[in-house]
Amino acid sequence: MSQDGYMMAWLAYSGAALVILAVIWWLTATWRLWLKAPLRALLIALLFTPWLVSSETESLAPAWVIMLFDSLIQADAEPMRAGGPLLAACVLALVLAAAFVAVRRRFS
Repeated sequence: MSQDGYMMAWLAYSGAALVILAVIWWLTATWRLWLKAPLRALLIALLFTPWLVSSETESLAPAWVIMLFDSLIQADAEPMRAGGPLLAACVLALVLAAAFVAVRRRFS
């Protein structure tokens, strides 16, 4: 893939991910904070965590796409190659969301 095509693909993905995030943000606007904060944080971590497409290239793709591709299509691939960083990002997102909820409860 050319550099221009690569950048256009990332631009299209980022735009679609932002639309999805905005819709989920709007849908969860009336939910309680302890429920919407972790869900929003997980969505951000899932949509915006990049990982290397392969060990031979420096191209990045969304980690969930790499994990899905490795799990379903690649016969000899390791799905946790991108799953490990994705899991770490999700755990970090949940910790930050829990801290956010705790601070908001403490000062309100």
